[in-house]
Amino acid sequence: MRTLIIFNSLTGFTEKYALALRERLGDGAEAVPLKKFKVKMLDNFDKAVFMSRVINNTITGFKTVVKYANKFAEKYAAIVAVGMAEPNAAQYHGLEQANIPYLLKGIPMFVLRGGFDGERLKGKDKLMVKFTCSRLEKAPSRTREEMALLNFFAAKSDKTDLDALAPIEEYLSNGIFTPPEKTDEKPPLWMNYEEFMEADDDGNEEEEGEGAESETEEEIKNQ
Repeated sequence: MRTLIIFNSLTGFTEKYALALRERLGDGAEAVPLKKFKVKMLDNFDKAVFMSRVINNTITGFKTVVKYANKFAEKYAAIVAVGMAEPNAAQYHGLEQANIPYLLKGIPMFVLRGGFDGERLKGKDKLMVKFTCSRLEKAPSRTREEMALLNFFAAKSDKTDLDALAPIEEYLSNGIFTPPEKTDEKPPLWMNYEEFMEADDDGNEEEEGEGAESETEEEIKNQ
């Protein structure tokens, strides 16, 4: 059976997953960027995987799947969301509720962890990061969360884990899929601040309080 992997990648990490999944599935699997995807391609495949990055709890480019929901629903399909936060049940169900319409509820969704490389940004994404960094660098003072943002944007962060593709491969091969159990926990922030925080005077990273999203963080997410 043939599998079409459609991927939407900004700085290369979702593409890395897509190409690795294609190799794992072997002959009959093809990977195509979303910008080159044509809906008629689905007629030549038995299975379809849509894989894209997550920004502000939105699976970017997913409107293409929604537009052709009937065609995707006919296929043995999967949805893969790639974000910066460590995947957990709260994040999974938050993404599902925010992105998956009723017609596509039966299609399994998987959540993977990606990365960030500012040097590969283009257009408005590059301008947004440049503007934010410039404003923070010129500010007379910064919160530890804002310093973490600066460190994050300056670093090349690769949190991809190709072993995390195993459940997707198993589903496509054997139809086995077990979604995370429902939870009342709050979904994680879009990135793990602690990984980019500098140590305090005692050599410890300052813990982020609940709901401590900075104004800059909120501004970034709303652009």
